[in-house]
Amino acid sequence: MRKLLLTAALVMLMPVAANAAETTWIAACTDGKTLQYNQTIGGKGFLYLEMADGDYQGIALAQKSYDGNVICSVVDDHTPPNGNHSLKVCADKAHNTITLKYKDPTGKGQSIDDSAPYCSATVTVH
Repeated sequence: MRKLLLTAALVMLMPVAANAAETTWIAACTDGKTLQYNQTIGGKGFLYLEMADGDYQGIALAQKSYDGNVICSVVDDHTPPNGNHSLKVCADKAHNTITLKYKDPTGKGQSIDDSAPYCSATVTVH
């Protein structure tokens, strides 16, 4: 009888567990740029990009904002002394784009502004 009750309880909990699954956004450039952005809602994210030597680098991200259509993340490390993160990435599923905002913390490199899309992308939600 205990096994039957335990089995019935597990069957009842299965749909709840399925609904509690984490939602992950995956955005990948489709216009020749080799960049992919993955972000789990309320969790960790990663930005993958191809380096000049053909190797890929992964950068850990932390979710910064989410409004249902656009999700944004910043580099998941300590906050720089000026209080601003030097890299912010956003995926927009309504417009199928990825935007980047980058500022070289040393002031020597070229900045990237997020006012225009970095690339056209396929944005999927799983």
